[in-house]
Amino acid sequence: MDTSTKLVGERHATLVAAQSNGDLSTLEMTQHNNTYSLSVVSTTREAGGNPSWLNIDLEQRLLYCLDRGQSNDTKGSVNSFRIEEKGLLSKIESVEAPFSGVAAEFLDLQFGKRGNKSAIAAFLFDSRGSLQPPTQVLHPISNTTGPIANRQNDSHCHHVILDPSKKFFLVPDLGADLIRVFRYHTETFAPLAELEPLRAEPGAGPRHGVFWRALGSSHDNDTYLIFNGELSQKVYSYRVTYTSDGLAWEKAFETHALGELGKALSPNTAPTSEIVISPDQRFLLVSSRQHSFELSPLHQKEASDSISTFRINHDASLNLIQVAPSGGYLPRQFSLNKTGDKVAVGHQGSSTVVVWERDLESGIIGRKLAERELRGPVVFTGWVDW
Repeated sequence: MDTSTKLVGERHATLVAAQSNGDLSTLEMTQHNNTYSLSVVSTTREAGGNPSWLNIDLEQRLLYCLDRGQSNDTKGSVNSFRIEEKGLLSKIESVEAPFSGVAAEFLDLQFGKRGNKSAIAAFLFDSRGSLQPPTQVLHPISNTTGPIANRQNDSHCHHVILDPSKKFFLVPDLGADLIRVFRYHTETFAPLAELEPLRAEPGAGPRHGVFWRALGSSHDNDTYLIFNGELSQKVYSYRVTYTSDGLAWEKAFETHALGELGKALSPNTAPTSEIVISPDQRFLLVSSRQHSFELSPLHQKEASDSISTFRINHDASLNLIQVAPSGGYLPRQFSLNKTGDKVAVGHQGSSTVVVWERDLESGIIGRKLAERELRGPVVFTGWVDW
């Protein structure tokens, strides 16, 4: 069989994976008939010593990598790369950032921002990937200790979320049990103005969040924020109301991320990590770390942690339809491809990227398609969907 015949029916997809050992890898998933393989195309160590979050700008073919810095550092960095053919990465520039950044988000091609456990920094980027030092750095504080004292003795910001109106961004603060709300300047981004927050239940430990609005709805009062409490191990829905002073909140629903099993587990023994809404807005996916977390009575009792799938109802209540294996230990982050028929999971504990098949109609995660072990703990896996 010649080479041209071998290639008939093959399909390819590109992923990127950040690893806390300093590696930033490009992977290619190849499908031939009903068989998949996952291979490493390239690896760079120009993303800082401890990459923690990736933002992919497909329109400009750029990738931004947030580096939290090593434990003996005093600062982190933001690094930009050009995405070349086959997903190969070429470094553009680096700029210093506050230490221990764990998440980042971009408003558009020119405005960027990032949050971490002790600082929130505002950056201005241009559309070519060149970087500048932060224009403002805030250091949130918490004057009280939460119910989970060893995790809530200070402010610990974990995510950055742009609201649907693109006028505000939110920062879940695990340590303070708050969803912090900020208004930014429409031309200069900074200065940032902190507004009245969403106050979560004590011990919730907000980690990540997503905005949701039922398809076809254009009413502001049909907008909800859905977030996961890492420490309470629950998922919460809050109705959002836009006011002259910012955002107002009304709790709509809460449930355990692991369903009935979650009710039997003590707080902070099966922490949730990532939360994602499917492209069709019908399903919510949440990862849990019950088998990899040392405090859990389930610690390493099975070969895998899990991803829970919920059907989202019109009032943002949630029906649990599946608790599926993630394929390894400590799924800190995962992502869906553009169509939503595949889930890529990065495992910090197992140092693997695992890709699962997902049924679009039912939302059910099915068979494992491919798996690749990398050199370092995988903390972020994203699709480069062209």
